[in-house]
Amino acid sequence: MIDACEGYRNIGRYLYSTCRLFYISTGLKYLAIQTLVLPMQQSFCTHFSSAWLTTLIRNQNLCLRGDYNGIEYNARIVIPDYRSRIEQHYRDIVGTNLATFCQQAGIPMGFQHFGLEIAFSRPVELVLHNHEMELLDCLRSMIQVIGPVIIKNGYHQSALRSVGHRNKFPHLNFHVDRTANQVDHFSMYSRDPFDPEQKYPRTVSTLMCANIVGHLQSIREGVTDKFSRSGLKGTYTIFKGENMEDVLGNIVLQQAWTEPEGTGEIAIQDNLTCLHASYYDNPAYEGYKIGVRYVA
Repeated sequence: MIDACEGYRNIGRYLYSTCRLFYISTGLKYLAIQTLVLPMQQSFCTHFSSAWLTTLIRNQNLCLRGDYNGIEYNARIVIPDYRSRIEQHYRDIVGTNLATFCQQAGIPMGFQHFGLEIAFSRPVELVLHNHEMELLDCLRSMIQVIGPVIIKNGYHQSALRSVGHRNKFPHLNFHVDRTANQVDHFSMYSRDPFDPEQKYPRTVSTLMCANIVGHLQSIREGVTDKFSRSGLKGTYTIFKGENMEDVLGNIVLQQAWTEPEGTGEIAIQDNLTCLHASYYDNPAYEGYKIGVRYVA
């Protein structure tokens, strides 16, 4: 992956100054005090800007290699050509024009690609929202363009690490946590590398998909009428009779939570554009509850 990815490095991310000598008079002699301006730390949004995302999307391999404050990372689009994949998977329902079908159903679908993954080479503490639970502007913009954002080997800042609650969702029950009437409509899921339970890989994964996928699959399974104009439902129990190998990584994004012991993982998605569910690959292993917080 590294060889295929175009490098993205912020030259000059560290700013140094020449050492200067300051002299303090003691009345009898002078003492030399040497000072050095330390490296400046880039904010998350300064580095992962809209220009950065545009560079990633324009890269023919849909991946980038770079470093953030001295920590190397690999970034990639999780499901390329998402719109085309949905159109092909549900050709029998949508025909050749997914956009028209979405308009008629009253369920917008604006994703060309789906899901962004940023995997750091070593652990990094991240400030992704403030104490007022407001998401970073750059993350809001990313999610609007690309859908869910997945961060591997990253964890929340210590002051906000215990915010939120823990939850475990039903198997293949695709739903939303928040509605358009709620300001904090972004869900942020996390695995805390310092927690005695969550530091271990999880046996239950989180699935995410565009709203229209839930609607289309519901039509295929005979639960919703093809010509329904009722819009999006709050929940869909779907895919239980489906071969998930045809679904995962194709029309549904899977966040597996299986990075090695002691690795932090974070996933963020917008409940206005995406549905999510848990996936129990082996029902005998229920897994622990994942961290959940809602941000505006």
